Amino acid sequence: MLKKYALLGLIIAIAVSITAIGCGGGGTSEPTPTATATEQPGETGTLPDSYKFFMEWSDSDGHSGEMQYWVKGEKWNTAWSTTYEGTETEYMWIYDGQFAYLYMPELNMVYKYATEWEVDNPGAAFAQEFEDGYWGDSSDSEILSGFQAACSGTASIEGQENISGQSCTKFTCDFADGSVSSYWISDSGWLVKGEATSAEGYKYTMQYSNIDLNPTIDDSMFDIESLAPGVPITTVS
Repeated sequence: MLKKYALLGLIIAIAVSITAIGCGGGGTSEPTPTATATEQPGETGTLPDSYKFFMEWSDSDGHSGEMQYWVKGEKWNTAWSTTYEGTETEYMWIYDGQFAYLYMPELNMVYKYATEWEVDNPGAAFAQEFEDGYWGDSSDSEILSGFQAACSGTASIEGQENISGQSCTKFTCDFADGSVSSYWISDSGWLVKGEATSAEGYKYTMQYSNIDLNPTIDDSMFDIESLAPGVPITTVS
């Protein structure tokens, strides 16, 4: 449960690191009062061995990015593209269960690493955010209690909204330092959208879509020879 509480600060933390480097649907109801001490936080949901999702982010400085992420047991693949100061870049990080790879299509290069921990994969933070933001079948009051336990200010429910075809409950935390974070949790229990605004006015938004739990994923998605055929591989020692 502690790692789930870390979700509250992770959006802002990621936003800060990035600067260093459609909602639709129904109306909004009146906010729900802060969770009381008698309510118990919901238990962390458990994701299946295989899943995939698409994530996109943007900030008030004009930067943006997107990521397609596949997981199958210990194997994962992150296809990442970003626009920073007008420059677009694309990368792919792969872990095949034994070795990790960084593939740079524009440079026609692949680097091979002995372990997944040696790869500086920015997608890992968003994947962790998705995992930690999965609440399973916790009720709205249990989720609210969890947010309140981590919020230095006041947590509240702002009503229901439709995000990318998903019916979501919007939770907002007004932190003591003046920053505000909102999280849209789907009726199925996963994080669909997060939005953070710092006390200074910097705004950062992230959104997940095309979420598929227990999909059929071919092993070629984690095979560097299939993903980068003919590209020279340099082993990093």
